[in-house]
Amino acid sequence: MKLHKMSVAVALRLMLSEEALVPKQLLKETRQIKQAVRMIVRAFRRGGRLCYVGAGTSGRLGVLDASECPPTFSTPPDMVQAIIAGGAAALTTSIEGAEDDFLAGARAVEFRRITSRDVVVGIAASGTTPFVWGALSEAKRRRANTVLLCFNPFLRIPRARQPDILIAPDLGPELLTGSTRLKAGTATKLVLNIFTTLAMVQIGKVISNLMVDLQPANTKLKDRATRIVQELAKLNYKDARGALEQSGWSIKKAVKRLSGK
Repeated sequence: MKLHKMSVAVALRLMLSEEALVPKQLLKETRQIKQAVRMIVRAFRRGGRLCYVGAGTSGRLGVLDASECPPTFSTPPDMVQAIIAGGAAALTTSIEGAEDDFLAGARAVEFRRITSRDVVVGIAASGTTPFVWGALSEAKRRRANTVLLCFNPFLRIPRARQPDILIAPDLGPELLTGSTRLKAGTATKLVLNIFTTLAMVQIGKVISNLMVDLQPANTKLKDRATRIVQELAKLNYKDARGALEQSGWSIKKAVKRLSGK
C-alpha cells in the first residue's frame, strides 16, 4: 500500500520476495500440471496439436512459447500454436475490447479447425476472460481436451463449462494491484515452459538434457549442435562438425551415423 513511498532498494526486495512465492504455489498444483502434460503428450503422439488461447499478457506469453518450439524442437509450425485476442496487432498494441468478445474466441478455434485430437489451453489470470471462454467452449464442443490456467482459486465454473483440467494456484494480490504481468505473468511462463519442455522430452526430442532436434539455423546454433554431437558421440569438435555437415545438420542423423560405425 506504500509502494509509492518506498526506496528503490526496498521496493526491489519486495518485488523479488513476491515473485519467489510463485514456484511454491505452483508446486501445490503438481497433480493438475502433470495431468496436462500427459494430455499434451497423448495429443502429440496421435498427431494432435497444442493450442494456447489468451488475451493481453496471457496471449503474448502463449505466442512466445509456441514460437520457440520450431527452432528448439524442430516441430511443425502448427504443432504448438497460439491464439491472441485481437490478432497479431495485439502483440505490440493494446486492442481495446478484444478480450470481451466471446464469439471471436469461438470463431478463432473454429478457424483453426480444432478437433478431438487437440488440446486447447485457455490462459486467463482472472479466469473470466470472455474471449478465452468462447475458445474453450468451442473447443469443448469439438471434443478437444481443454485446460484452463488461471490465478483465481475462488473461481466457480458451471458444470457444463468446466474444462478437463483446471490449474488455479493462489498467488495472492499483485504488488501493483491488477498488474497481471507480474506474478501471474511469471507463473504463466513457468507453466507453459513445463508443458512444452516435458512434452517434448516424452516424445523423444531430448536425449540426456540435450536438444537433439534443434534447428541449427545460425552460427551460434551450429556451434551448439556440434557440441551436442561431441557430447553424445564422445568426439572432438572437428569430427563432430564433419558428421553434422554430412548429415544435413541433423543431430539425430549425425549421432546415428556415428553410432553405426
